[in-house]
Amino acid sequence: MAAFRYSDKNPSHPISFFEFDAMHTRIEVLLTGLMQERGESLAQEVERRVRDMERRFNRFDMKSPLSVLNTRAVADSVEVDDELFMALELCEVFRVATRGYFSVAALSGAASAAWAQGAPYVLDGATHSVKYADEGVQLDMGGFAKGFALEQVLTLLRDSGAESALLNFGNSSVAAIGHHPYGEWWSVGVENQVRRGEMACEVHLCDSAMSVSGRAPSGEYHIVNPHTGAKVAQDEMILVEGRSPLVVEVLSTALYAAPRSERVEIVKQFDGYAAWEIVCSRSGSVERKRIE
Repeated sequence: MAAFRYSDKNPSHPISFFEFDAMHTRIEVLLTGLMQERGESLAQEVERRVRDMERRFNRFDMKSPLSVLNTRAVADSVEVDDELFMALELCEVFRVATRGYFSVAALSGAASAAWAQGAPYVLDGATHSVKYADEGVQLDMGGFAKGFALEQVLTLLRDSGAESALLNFGNSSVAAIGHHPYGEWWSVGVENQVRRGEMACEVHLCDSAMSVSGRAPSGEYHIVNPHTGAKVAQDEMILVEGRSPLVVEVLSTALYAAPRSERVEIVKQFDGYAAWEIVCSRSGSVERKRIE
C-alpha cells in the first residue's frame, strides 16, 4: 500500500503526498489543493494503475501478457489486448524515429546484427496479433514501461481535476501538472552522478516533463546500444525536457545510446523537445551543452 501523508497547515494549499515502490523504482506524487479524502482516493487509484502496468509489462512474470508473447510469438502470431498492441505500435514508431537507438527488442548474437536495422516484430492491425521476426527476438519493455506509466498517471490525475502536482519516478523521470502554488514552475534538481548528493543542474517544469539517462546510481553502465547489443560506456548524462513523459523517457534513452554524430538528427524528429549533454567532473565543474 502507498504511504500517504496529508497537511492542511496552509488551508489555501493543502498537500497530499504518497509514495510506493514499483517498476524497480521509488514513485512519489505530491498534489496540492485537494481535500484529504480525495487525495487518499487518488493515491489508491495511482498505485492500482501502476501495479497493473507493472504486471502487464513484466517479462519475468510467466503469467504476464509480455511473457506469454515472448514464449509464443516466435512460432506463431499471438493476439494481444488493445493496450499491449498500442504500446508495441508506439515502440515501433519510436524505434524508427530514433534511428533504431530506442528498441524494446532484446536481441542477441546474430539476431542483433540481422534485425538492428529492421522491425523485430510484425504487427497485424486487423487481428491485433504480433509475430516475431526471428527466433533470437525477445521483448523487454523496461525502457518503455516507466515512461508509459508516468504518462498514464499524469492523464489520470489531470482527468481527476488535479491542477498542481509533481510526479517523481526514481528521480530520473519527473512530470509536473501546472506550477508550484507559490511560483511559476516546479523546481527539480538533477543529481551529479560523479559527486552524489550534489546537484548538477536545476530544471523548471510547468505542465511538462523531464528525463535523465546515464549510468545507474551504483555506477553501472546499463543502457544497451540496440545496434550492437553492447552496454554503452559513456560518463555523460542526457537530459531531455518536453510535454510528454513518455517521449522524454524514450528520447533520453535513445540519445544516450546514440553516438554524438547522430544525436542532432534524432532530436530534430521530436518537435518541441529540448535535449542536453551533461558532463560532471570530479572537481565539481558541470558542463551542459544543448544538442542542436
